[in-house]
Amino acid sequence: MTESGEPELTVYYRHLAALLKRSDDENFRALLEQARRVSRGEYETGLYDHQQAFRLLWRHLDRSNYLRQAHHDARTRLACGRAAPGEAADLELFLTVYAQVRAIAARTT
Repeated sequence: MTESGEPELTVYYRHLAALLKRSDDENFRALLEQARRVSRGEYETGLYDHQQAFRLLWRHLDRSNYLRQAHHDARTRLACGRAAPGEAADLELFLTVYAQVRAIAARTT
């Protein structure tokens, strides 16, 4: 917490500073890392900070249509069975989150 009582956003600001300097592939890997941290409860700072970093990365990648292509690629990669176990777990997590976010977006628009 900051002196004013606001949650500290260390992770968020680190990703914000690097967002435009990184490629979409690097930002996607950072998004997967945030998803893993939130789903496992393994926070560098706090849940809110990691959620905000995830939202930042998600919105950036969604605006560039990267997530749509990543969704297609993840489904294809899992279907062919060539993904390594760790990669398969990341892809499955991404597909789960993608479906949930799209369902929420469909209900709110």
